[in-house]
Amino acid sequence: MILYILFFLVVLSFLEFDRKLKKINFNSLLFVFIFLFFISAIRFDVGWDYVSYYNLIEKNVDYYDSQFMRLELFNRYLILLSQYLGFTQLFFIITSFIITFSFYSTLKKYSADVIISTLLFISLPIFFFSSLSIIRQYTAIGIIFYSFRFIQARQSFRFIIFLVIAICFHKSAIVAFPLYFLYLWKPQFYFFPIIYIFGFFSSDILYWSVAKVVPQYLKFLEKSIGVGGDKVLLLFQVIGFLLLFFAHRLQKRNGDNNFYFLSFFIGLFIWSSLSKYGHAGFRGSLYYIVFFLLLTPNIIAEFKQKVLIREMTYVVCFSFFLLTLYLGKVNPKKDPNIPYQSFFFKDKFDFKKIK
Repeated sequence: MILYILFFLVVLSFLEFDRKLKKINFNSLLFVFIFLFFISAIRFDVGWDYVSYYNLIEKNVDYYDSQFMRLELFNRYLILLSQYLGFTQLFFIITSFIITFSFYSTLKKYSADVIISTLLFISLPIFFFSSLSIIRQYTAIGIIFYSFRFIQARQSFRFIIFLVIAICFHKSAIVAFPLYFLYLWKPQFYFFPIIYIFGFFSSDILYWSVAKVVPQYLKFLEKSIGVGGDKVLLLFQVIGFLLLFFAHRLQKRNGDNNFYFLSFFIGLFIWSSLSKYGHAGFRGSLYYIVFFLLLTPNIIAEFKQKVLIREMTYVVCFSFFLLTLYLGKVNPKKDPNIPYQSFFFKDKFDFKKIK
Protein backbone atom coordinates (compact mmCIF):
# COMPACT_ATOMS: atom_id res chain seq x y z
CA MET A 1 0.00 0.00 0.00
CA ILE A 2 2.88 2.36 0.78
CA LEU A 3 4.15 1.94 -2.79
CA TYR A 4 0.79 3.08 -4.19
CA ILE A 5 0.61 6.07 -1.84
CA LEU A 6 4.12 7.17 -2.82
CA PHE A 7 3.12 6.80 -6.45
CA PHE A 8 0.10 9.11 -5.99
CA LEU A 9 2.12 11.74 -4.13
CA VAL A 10 4.90 11.69 -6.74
CA VAL A 11 2.39 12.17 -9.57
CA LEU A 12 0.68 15.04 -7.74
CA SER A 13 3.98 16.73 -6.90
CA PHE A 14 5.28 16.34 -10.44
CA LEU A 15 2.21 17.86 -12.08
CA GLU A 16 1.72 20.57 -9.48
CA PHE A 17 5.35 21.66 -9.88
CA ASP A 18 4.60 22.44 -13.51
CA ARG A 19 1.59 24.49 -12.45
CA LYS A 20 3.79 26.54 -10.15
CA LEU A 21 5.82 27.38 -13.24
CA LYS A 22 2.62 29.00 -14.54
CA LYS A 23 2.08 26.47 -17.30
CA ILE A 24 1.39 22.79 -17.57
CA ASN A 25 4.12 21.16 -19.60
CA PHE A 26 2.40 18.41 -21.54
CA ASN A 27 5.67 16.49 -21.60
CA SER A 28 5.15 16.09 -17.86
CA LEU A 29 1.65 14.79 -18.47
CA LEU A 30 3.10 12.36 -21.00
CA PHE A 31 5.65 11.23 -18.41
CA VAL A 32 2.86 10.52 -15.90
CA PHE A 33 0.91 8.42 -18.41
CA ILE A 34 4.05 6.57 -19.50
CA PHE A 35 4.49 5.78 -15.81
CA LEU A 36 0.88 4.56 -15.65
CA PHE A 37 1.47 2.50 -18.77
CA PHE A 38 4.44 0.70 -17.23
CA ILE A 39 2.57 0.07 -13.97
CA SER A 40 -0.19 -1.56 -15.99
CA ALA A 41 1.95 -3.28 -18.64
CA ILE A 42 4.47 -5.06 -16.43
CA ARG A 43 2.06 -6.03 -13.64
CA PHE A 44 1.68 -9.63 -12.55
CA ASP A 45 -1.51 -10.90 -10.90
CA VAL A 46 -2.75 -7.35 -10.30
CA GLY A 47 -6.43 -6.93 -11.12
CA TRP A 48 -9.23 -9.48 -11.03
CA ASP A 49 -9.02 -10.83 -14.58
CA TYR A 50 -5.25 -11.10 -14.88
CA VAL A 51 -5.09 -14.75 -13.86
CA SER A 52 -7.88 -15.72 -16.27
CA TYR A 53 -6.13 -14.24 -19.30
CA TYR A 54 -2.72 -15.49 -18.20
CA ASN A 55 -4.01 -19.05 -17.94
CA LEU A 56 -5.88 -18.74 -21.23
CA ILE A 57 -2.73 -17.64 -23.06
CA GLU A 58 -0.77 -20.43 -21.37
CA LYS A 59 -3.63 -22.88 -22.14
CA ASN A 60 -3.88 -23.77 -18.46
CA VAL A 61 -7.69 -23.94 -18.54
CA ASP A 62 -10.32 -26.61 -19.05
CA TYR A 63 -12.35 -26.42 -22.27
CA TYR A 64 -9.76 -24.12 -23.86
CA ASP A 65 -11.48 -23.95 -27.26
CA SER A 66 -14.85 -22.82 -25.88
CA GLN A 67 -13.18 -20.34 -23.52
CA PHE A 68 -11.10 -18.94 -26.37
CA MET A 69 -13.96 -18.66 -28.87
CA ARG A 70 -16.20 -16.74 -26.47
CA LEU A 71 -13.77 -13.82 -26.68
CA GLU A 72 -14.18 -10.98 -29.16
CA LEU A 73 -12.18 -11.01 -32.39
CA PHE A 74 -9.30 -8.69 -31.48
CA ASN A 75 -8.77 -10.37 -28.11
CA ARG A 76 -8.39 -13.71 -29.88
CA TYR A 77 -5.80 -12.18 -32.21
CA LEU A 78 -3.83 -10.74 -29.28
CA ILE A 79 -3.88 -14.08 -27.46
CA LEU A 80 -2.76 -15.94 -30.58
CA LEU A 81 0.04 -13.43 -31.11
CA SER A 82 1.15 -13.79 -27.48
CA GLN A 83 1.13 -17.57 -27.86
CA TYR A 84 2.99 -17.48 -31.18
CA LEU A 85 5.76 -15.27 -29.78
CA GLY A 86 5.86 -17.20 -26.52
CA PHE A 87 5.45 -13.97 -24.57
CA THR A 88 2.42 -14.14 -22.28
CA GLN A 89 2.78 -10.55 -21.09
CA LEU A 90 2.32 -9.15 -24.61
CA PHE A 91 -1.48 -9.26 -24.24
CA PHE A 92 -1.30 -7.03 -21.16
CA ILE A 93 1.29 -4.69 -22.70
CA ILE A 94 -0.81 -4.00 -25.81
CA THR A 95 -4.09 -3.50 -23.94
CA SER A 96 -2.32 -1.27 -21.39
CA PHE A 97 -0.94 0.88 -24.21
CA ILE A 98 -4.37 1.30 -25.84
CA ILE A 99 -5.97 2.31 -22.54
CA THR A 100 -3.30 4.74 -21.32
CA PHE A 101 -2.74 6.33 -24.74
CA SER A 102 -6.49 6.86 -25.24
CA PHE A 103 -6.91 8.58 -21.89
CA TYR A 104 -3.72 10.62 -22.20
CA SER A 105 -4.62 11.86 -25.68
CA THR A 106 -8.21 12.78 -24.78
CA LEU A 107 -7.42 14.46 -21.46
CA LYS A 108 -4.60 16.44 -23.07
CA LYS A 109 -6.87 17.63 -25.87
CA TYR A 110 -10.09 18.39 -23.98
CA SER A 111 -9.50 18.79 -20.23
CA ALA A 112 -9.56 22.33 -18.86
CA ASP A 113 -7.32 21.13 -16.01
CA VAL A 114 -5.27 18.04 -16.79
CA ILE A 115 -4.02 17.74 -13.22
CA ILE A 116 -7.53 17.38 -11.83
CA SER A 117 -8.58 15.01 -14.61
CA THR A 118 -5.48 12.86 -14.19
CA LEU A 119 -5.83 12.66 -10.41
CA LEU A 120 -9.48 11.65 -10.77
CA PHE A 121 -8.47 9.00 -13.30
CA ILE A 122 -5.91 7.59 -10.88
CA SER A 123 -7.84 7.92 -7.63
CA LEU A 124 -11.46 6.96 -8.35
CA PRO A 125 -11.90 3.17 -8.22
CA ILE A 126 -13.91 2.97 -11.45
CA PHE A 127 -11.12 4.32 -13.70
CA PHE A 128 -7.43 3.32 -13.66
CA PHE A 129 -7.74 0.60 -11.03
CA SER A 130 -10.72 -0.90 -12.84
CA SER A 131 -8.70 -0.95 -16.06
CA LEU A 132 -6.35 -3.41 -14.33
CA SER A 133 -9.27 -5.76 -13.72
CA ILE A 134 -11.84 -5.55 -16.55
CA ILE A 135 -9.17 -5.51 -19.25
CA ARG A 136 -11.16 -6.18 -22.41
CA GLN A 137 -13.93 -3.76 -21.51
CA TYR A 138 -11.59 -0.99 -20.46
CA THR A 139 -9.75 -1.31 -23.75
CA ALA A 140 -13.12 -0.69 -25.41
CA ILE A 141 -13.87 2.21 -23.03
CA GLY A 142 -10.54 3.83 -23.86
CA ILE A 143 -11.30 3.63 -27.58
CA ILE A 144 -14.75 5.16 -27.07
CA PHE A 145 -13.29 7.93 -24.91
CA TYR A 146 -10.71 8.65 -27.63
CA SER A 147 -13.48 8.82 -30.24
CA PHE A 148 -15.02 11.86 -28.51
CA ARG A 149 -13.07 13.95 -31.03
CA PHE A 150 -15.19 12.40 -33.79
CA ILE A 151 -18.39 13.01 -31.85
CA GLN A 152 -17.51 16.65 -31.39
CA ALA A 153 -16.44 17.11 -35.03
CA ARG A 154 -19.60 15.28 -36.22
CA GLN A 155 -17.50 12.76 -38.13
CA SER A 156 -19.97 9.89 -38.03
CA PHE A 157 -18.00 7.51 -40.26
CA ARG A 158 -14.86 7.73 -38.12
CA PHE A 159 -16.91 7.34 -34.95
CA ILE A 160 -18.56 4.19 -36.32
CA ILE A 161 -15.15 2.77 -37.27
CA PHE A 162 -13.84 3.28 -33.75
CA LEU A 163 -17.08 1.95 -32.27
CA VAL A 164 -16.68 -1.24 -34.28
CA ILE A 165 -13.05 -1.54 -33.14
CA ALA A 166 -14.22 -1.13 -29.54
CA ILE A 167 -16.89 -3.81 -30.03
CA CYS A 168 -14.17 -6.14 -31.31
CA PHE A 169 -12.58 -5.82 -27.86
CA HIS A 170 -15.80 -6.00 -25.85
CA LYS A 171 -19.37 -6.47 -27.08
CA SER A 172 -20.75 -4.12 -24.44
CA ALA A 173 -19.32 -1.15 -26.38
CA ILE A 174 -22.48 -1.20 -28.49
CA VAL A 175 -24.19 0.69 -25.64
CA ALA A 176 -21.95 3.67 -26.48
CA PHE A 177 -23.60 4.15 -29.88
CA PRO A 178 -26.10 6.79 -28.60
CA LEU A 179 -23.21 9.02 -27.51
CA TYR A 180 -22.91 10.36 -31.05
CA PHE A 181 -26.48 11.70 -30.94
CA LEU A 182 -26.31 13.01 -27.36
CA TYR A 183 -23.93 15.76 -28.41
CA LEU A 184 -26.66 17.62 -30.33
CA TRP A 185 -29.41 17.04 -27.79
CA LYS A 186 -30.13 20.06 -25.60
CA PRO A 187 -32.66 18.95 -22.97
CA GLN A 188 -34.36 21.29 -20.55
CA PHE A 189 -32.75 21.57 -17.14
CA TYR A 190 -35.49 19.55 -15.43
CA PHE A 191 -34.35 16.47 -17.38
CA PHE A 192 -31.35 16.05 -15.07
CA PRO A 193 -33.18 15.88 -11.70
CA ILE A 194 -35.87 13.68 -13.28
CA ILE A 195 -33.44 11.08 -14.62
CA TYR A 196 -31.43 11.27 -11.38
CA ILE A 197 -34.49 10.50 -9.23
CA PHE A 198 -35.91 7.97 -11.70
CA GLY A 199 -32.70 5.96 -11.44
CA PHE A 200 -33.59 4.99 -7.89
CA PHE A 201 -36.92 3.44 -8.92
CA SER A 202 -36.49 2.05 -12.42
CA SER A 203 -34.61 -1.22 -11.85
CA ASP A 204 -37.58 -3.45 -12.72
CA ILE A 205 -38.34 -1.50 -15.91
CA LEU A 206 -34.73 -1.68 -17.06
CA TYR A 207 -34.51 -5.38 -16.19
CA TRP A 208 -37.52 -6.01 -18.44
CA SER A 209 -35.88 -3.98 -21.22
CA VAL A 210 -32.67 -6.00 -21.05
CA ALA A 211 -34.68 -9.22 -21.11
CA LYS A 212 -36.48 -8.11 -24.27
CA VAL A 213 -33.64 -6.42 -26.18
CA VAL A 214 -30.42 -8.22 -25.18
CA PRO A 215 -31.48 -11.35 -23.26
CA GLN A 216 -27.97 -12.80 -23.46
CA TYR A 217 -26.91 -10.25 -20.85
CA LEU A 218 -29.44 -11.48 -18.29
CA LYS A 219 -26.78 -13.83 -16.94
CA PHE A 220 -24.99 -10.75 -15.61
CA LEU A 221 -28.03 -9.61 -13.64
CA GLU A 222 -27.04 -11.45 -10.50
CA LYS A 223 -28.29 -10.70 -7.02
CA SER A 224 -25.05 -9.18 -5.84
CA ILE A 225 -23.35 -5.89 -6.62
CA GLY A 226 -19.96 -7.07 -5.39
CA VAL A 227 -17.86 -6.05 -2.41
CA GLY A 228 -17.61 -2.30 -2.14
CA GLY A 229 -19.70 -1.72 -5.24
CA ASP A 230 -22.61 -0.28 -3.28
CA LYS A 231 -20.28 2.19 -1.56
CA VAL A 232 -18.85 3.38 -4.87
CA LEU A 233 -22.33 3.77 -6.36
CA LEU A 234 -23.42 5.78 -3.31
CA LEU A 235 -20.38 8.02 -3.81
CA PHE A 236 -21.39 8.75 -7.39
CA GLN A 237 -25.01 9.28 -6.44
CA VAL A 238 -23.84 11.96 -3.99
CA ILE A 239 -21.65 13.47 -6.73
CA GLY A 240 -24.66 13.43 -9.06
CA PHE A 241 -26.79 15.25 -6.50
CA LEU A 242 -24.13 17.97 -6.15
CA LEU A 243 -23.79 18.31 -9.92
CA LEU A 244 -27.48 19.15 -10.20
CA PHE A 245 -26.67 22.58 -8.76
CA PHE A 246 -24.35 23.32 -11.69
CA ALA A 247 -26.19 21.69 -14.57
CA HIS A 248 -28.45 24.61 -15.50
CA ARG A 249 -25.64 27.15 -15.61
CA LEU A 250 -22.95 25.08 -17.29
CA GLN A 251 -25.00 23.24 -19.90
CA LYS A 252 -25.82 26.59 -21.52
CA ARG A 253 -22.16 27.53 -21.95
CA ASN A 254 -21.24 25.17 -24.78
CA GLY A 255 -22.08 21.87 -26.37
CA ASP A 256 -19.23 20.06 -24.63
CA ASN A 257 -20.54 20.85 -21.14
CA ASN A 258 -24.04 19.80 -22.11
CA PHE A 259 -22.64 16.53 -23.48
CA TYR A 260 -20.59 15.88 -20.34
CA PHE A 261 -23.63 16.40 -18.10
CA LEU A 262 -25.85 14.24 -20.28
CA SER A 263 -23.30 11.45 -20.42
CA PHE A 264 -22.72 11.48 -16.68
CA PHE A 265 -26.38 11.47 -15.66
CA ILE A 266 -27.36 8.83 -18.23
CA GLY A 267 -24.47 6.68 -17.03
CA LEU A 268 -25.51 7.17 -13.41
CA PHE A 269 -29.09 6.27 -14.35
CA ILE A 270 -27.94 3.00 -15.96
CA TRP A 271 -25.79 2.13 -12.94
CA SER A 272 -28.45 3.00 -10.35
CA SER A 273 -31.20 1.22 -12.26
CA LEU A 274 -29.35 -2.08 -12.48
CA SER A 275 -27.39 -1.85 -9.24
CA LYS A 276 -29.25 -4.64 -7.46
CA TYR A 277 -28.64 -7.05 -10.32
CA GLY A 278 -24.85 -7.20 -10.15
CA HIS A 279 -22.23 -5.63 -12.39
CA ALA A 280 -24.22 -5.16 -15.61
CA GLY A 281 -25.32 -1.63 -14.72
CA PHE A 282 -21.86 -0.61 -13.54
CA ARG A 283 -20.20 -1.89 -16.69
CA GLY A 284 -22.72 -0.34 -19.04
CA SER A 285 -22.49 3.00 -17.28
CA LEU A 286 -18.72 3.33 -17.69
CA TYR A 287 -18.97 4.38 -21.35
CA TYR A 288 -20.92 7.43 -20.18
CA ILE A 289 -19.59 8.22 -16.71
CA VAL A 290 -16.03 8.40 -18.06
CA PHE A 291 -16.79 11.93 -19.29
CA PHE A 292 -16.90 12.97 -15.64
CA LEU A 293 -13.13 13.35 -16.05
CA LEU A 294 -13.72 16.24 -18.46
CA LEU A 295 -16.72 17.71 -16.64
CA THR A 296 -15.12 18.24 -13.22
CA PRO A 297 -12.47 20.81 -14.29
CA ASN A 298 -15.18 22.90 -15.94
CA ILE A 299 -17.17 22.92 -12.71
CA ILE A 300 -14.15 23.94 -10.64
CA ALA A 301 -13.54 26.82 -13.04
CA GLU A 302 -16.90 28.28 -12.00
CA PHE A 303 -15.72 29.01 -8.47
CA LYS A 304 -14.15 32.36 -7.58
CA GLN A 305 -11.78 30.68 -5.13
CA LYS A 306 -10.29 28.38 -7.78
CA VAL A 307 -7.02 27.77 -5.97
CA LEU A 308 -8.75 26.76 -2.73
CA ILE A 309 -11.23 24.50 -4.54
CA ARG A 310 -8.42 22.90 -6.53
CA GLU A 311 -6.42 22.15 -3.39
CA MET A 312 -9.52 20.75 -1.72
CA THR A 313 -9.99 18.54 -4.79
CA TYR A 314 -6.46 17.19 -4.31
CA VAL A 315 -7.38 16.15 -0.77
CA VAL A 316 -10.61 14.57 -1.97
CA CYS A 317 -8.76 12.67 -4.71
CA PHE A 318 -6.24 11.35 -2.20
CA SER A 319 -9.13 10.22 0.02
CA PHE A 320 -10.72 8.43 -2.94
CA PHE A 321 -7.37 6.82 -3.68
CA LEU A 322 -7.13 5.46 -0.13
CA LEU A 323 -10.76 4.29 -0.39
CA THR A 324 -9.89 2.35 -3.54
CA LEU A 325 -7.02 0.58 -1.79
CA TYR A 326 -9.22 -0.09 1.25
CA LEU A 327 -11.99 -1.69 -0.83
CA GLY A 328 -9.43 -4.07 -2.28
CA LYS A 329 -8.03 -4.84 1.15
CA VAL A 330 -11.38 -5.84 2.66
CA ASN A 331 -12.40 -8.05 -0.26
CA PRO A 332 -13.19 -11.52 1.14
CA LYS A 333 -11.52 -13.38 -1.75
CA LYS A 334 -8.28 -11.54 -2.47
CA ASP A 335 -6.84 -8.07 -2.76
CA PRO A 336 -6.65 -7.40 -6.51
CA ASN A 337 -4.10 -4.57 -6.14
CA ILE A 338 -1.82 -5.36 -3.19
CA PRO A 339 0.91 -6.42 -3.24
CA TYR A 340 1.95 -4.97 -6.58
CA GLN A 341 4.06 -7.43 -8.56
CA SER A 342 5.82 -7.24 -11.93
CA PHE A 343 6.03 -10.16 -14.34
CA PHE A 344 9.82 -10.32 -14.12
CA PHE A 345 10.91 -13.61 -12.57
CA LYS A 346 7.28 -14.60 -11.94
CA ASP A 347 5.23 -17.56 -13.09
CA LYS A 348 1.91 -19.25 -12.34
CA PHE A 349 3.22 -20.49 -8.98
CA ASP A 350 3.45 -16.88 -7.78
CA PHE A 351 -0.26 -16.06 -8.07
CA LYS A 352 -1.76 -14.52 -4.96
CA LYS A 353 -3.49 -16.95 -2.69
CA ILE A 354 -7.26 -16.75 -2.35
CA LYS A 355 -8.22 -15.69 1.17
